[in-house]
Amino acid sequence: MRVLPLLLLIYPFAEIAALVALADRIGGLAVFLLVLLSSMLGLWMLRNQKLGALLTLGSVMRQGDKVSLYSLLWPLRYALAGLLFLLPGLLSDVAAVLLLLPLKGPDISLRATGAGRPPDRPEAATS
Repeated sequence: MRVLPLLLLIYPFAEIAALVALADRIGGLAVFLLVLLSSMLGLWMLRNQKLGALLTLGSVMRQGDKVSLYSLLWPLRYALAGLLFLLPGLLSDVAAVLLLLPLKGPDISLRATGAGRPPDRPEAATS
């Protein structure tokens, strides 16, 4: 667990280095506008995330016994991407874009996990 504090210490310096390197290539005003637009996008995503989570949950419940892990985790990934877009910096924006990529996994059967099934009741002993 000693790696996490080190990463948290290095991360701001890496963000600043990435911003300076990009500003050297395309200009400071363009980088400022890029950071400003990505922060506005993150704020918009976080404000509109509530309705999306409810719609996703409703469609998952209507679907029945097969649910993809992607559809279960999408609201969480969307909110985390919005938070990363809200943070100023290029590395956080790249991580947010990676979270928004549609990587789908296999379907999960609700019958196999026991979800949606009433608990087993012990049968009354008959003599």
